[in-house]
Amino acid sequence: MKKTGIVVAIEHDEVVVRAQRESSCGSCAGKSACGTLGSWDIKKKDKNDYEIRLPNTLHAKQGDIVTIEVPDQLILTASMMFYGYPVLAFLVVGAIAFQVAQSLGLSGDLFSAVGGLAASGLTWFWLMRRPNMLQMPKMVEIGRFDA
Repeated sequence: MKKTGIVVAIEHDEVVVRAQRESSCGSCAGKSACGTLGSWDIKKKDKNDYEIRLPNTLHAKQGDIVTIEVPDQLILTASMMFYGYPVLAFLVVGAIAFQVAQSLGLSGDLFSAVGGLAASGLTWFWLMRRPNMLQMPKMVEIGRFDA
């Protein structure tokens, strides 16, 4: 997916790009919770505009129109990382904790719940510390805006 925006600020080696939500987002049920851009540093400006912080790989200047490429699998990968893996850890560790507790003559339900919740939390925390697992969006084209 490609998105076009305008550079509104330059901060160190990063640019702040203002982009608009696509018109197709209007019919999506998840539009109120979605930034459309995965794990970017997004600040909502109004109901259609967003400011996105990206590395300035193309040496863009303020006022430039840039094209940003978002990997197609980004949303699926991010969803799996932040929802799928913690749930999987909860189920697997919970089942193992239940079996171990039962074999020791303890309450399987309690150990299953505690073990599953701990595994889920630790998995989520570990994934949050590894942003390089996501293929991040990047600037692919630059143009000047001459008014």
